[in-house]
Amino acid sequence: MKLDGKRLLICEEALISYTGHFYTWIKSIRKINLAAGAQVEVASNTEVEKPIADEFSAHRTYSKNNWSGVYHYTQAWKRYLGVFKHNKLVYTETKRLLKETEPIDCILLPAARIHHLIAWRFLCSRFLKSKFKRIVIFILTSEAVYNKDHTDFTFKGSANLIRLALKSFKKYVKTGEVLFAGDSHITCAEYERLAGVSFTVFPSPGVALAKSAETAESDEEKFSRGLVFVILGLSVFDKGIDLWQEAVLKYLRNHPDGKAKFIIQWGVKTHSYEGKEIPIHDELRNSPKVTLLERSLTDEEYVDYFQKSDFLSLPYRRKAYFNRISGVLIEAACSGIPMMVTENTWLSWAMEEYGAGVTVKDNDSEDLYQKLLYSVDNWRSLAKAAEAKRPIALEKNSSENYLHCLWEEGLNGSGH
Repeated sequence: MKLDGKRLLICEEALISYTGHFYTWIKSIRKINLAAGAQVEVASNTEVEKPIADEFSAHRTYSKNNWSGVYHYTQAWKRYLGVFKHNKLVYTETKRLLKETEPIDCILLPAARIHHLIAWRFLCSRFLKSKFKRIVIFILTSEAVYNKDHTDFTFKGSANLIRLALKSFKKYVKTGEVLFAGDSHITCAEYERLAGVSFTVFPSPGVALAKSAETAESDEEKFSRGLVFVILGLSVFDKGIDLWQEAVLKYLRNHPDGKAKFIIQWGVKTHSYEGKEIPIHDELRNSPKVTLLERSLTDEEYVDYFQKSDFLSLPYRRKAYFNRISGVLIEAACSGIPMMVTENTWLSWAMEEYGAGVTVKDNDSEDLYQKLLYSVDNWRSLAKAAEAKRPIALEKNSSENYLHCLWEEGLNGSGH
């Protein structure tokens, strides 16, 4: 797709640092669009770190980050008030930005919530056609409450407000001037049932950062130096970092002569759902087989550690990740790297379609340990299967597919 002369604006108030996925997402999306000839501008938080601001030539636009917990009040009325206060702020700050910039062909919101939707509905009324032609609104969170075996769901009481907000965009959705999007078929289906508004499942832009399949090492050389198991990203309880620690510690204790090595990013303090801090064991810190990264990583560092991996560990808890995707999983699939993922989740569905590896039981460190042993013993066949599926992952998440969704999907009532 040729986008010469087209102008894309990415608006993300949570773009502040290298922590989390916001920087990587935007870097990938920007790279894909620049390669197609588009001009890309980025509106960030006012506190964005200078290297990121310089790299993206960012507009320091948004003074608050709603993802930071600023509106997490115990009283429901205060939380609702926070929703409207934040929408007012988003409207005011975005209006100022739009008045200062040249007309935009497409605006992308990578991670919208109810804290933004009302503001953007008013911005559409005021500026659609004059200051921007189209807006793509990603919603990554979920309002669904699933039953015990995750076969059906109802909605939270708070979903009524987002239902009304989504329905208010219907006339724009019909023309394609507004496109609602998600990165999981599960969450898209949830919102379609909630509001009766069409959602489009986007491919991941993570393929833009996938590592090359070419490697100078043979399988025997990898076994000789020791297979490298990697867990990267924000070390939150949802992602099972504590379960992986227990599995790795058991491996180190039971297999002192084992050659497997581990790269573990544990950059922030981790707390259980009850608020109890999960400590990092000294045994993990002191093991020569473990590279422990107790900090956030720059993009270059992340790519470097990712490319050292022979196996990705993604033991995410189903409670949080039943319907959520993982950018790391898609990067792994597009790189031909086998993985461990939690069964009966979007992760296991995606791995079955275009990746390879093993599934683990939810919230079960013993099963994770057993699957670690299995992965060591069966790495050759798992790696071969992952490489065979790599073309499927690359095609499904191709830059061309992403650009089509971003710029053309839904126009004049086409697509879904």
